[in-house]
Amino acid sequence: MSTPSRQDLIDWRVFLETAWALNDILDDEMQAERGMSLDWYDALVHLEEASEGANMTELADRILASKSGLTRVIDRMEEAGLVRRERPPEDRRVVRVLITPQGVKALEAARSVHRRGIKEHYLAHLSRSELASVTAALRKVQEHVRPLRPGRISA
Repeated sequence: MSTPSRQDLIDWRVFLETAWALNDILDDEMQAERGMSLDWYDALVHLEEASEGANMTELADRILASKSGLTRVIDRMEEAGLVRRERPPEDRRVVRVLITPQGVKALEAARSVHRRGIKEHYLAHLSRSELASVTAALRKVQEHVRPLRPGRISA
């Protein structure tokens, strides 16, 4: 296998810098307007989708943030009343995390900020055909990385 060309490395850097910058921008906007981090938002989205909650291991596999900081994130979210933890009677070793009614309200309020940010900072800068091309190209990479990081890439 040959090493990446200079142009390959430039292309990679554009992708990586843009992805991280967008994440930072969306996080800053969410913090400023809703007092919620993008990590919290991401966890709430996954918990909303899991009608019976998710155990900590499942949630760690799904979230975009660092798995190592998940316990701390959930601790803070629980203190804020957005989630609650329980131990299912069938397996007391498992810690299940569930979104609370207050968490649902916070998620609904934050969703408009997140969607506006996606539109303003991403979609507004690409034509429909460019967006389709970017998505088609990244789907190829997504299919490659999905088995390497199961749960991290949505189906």
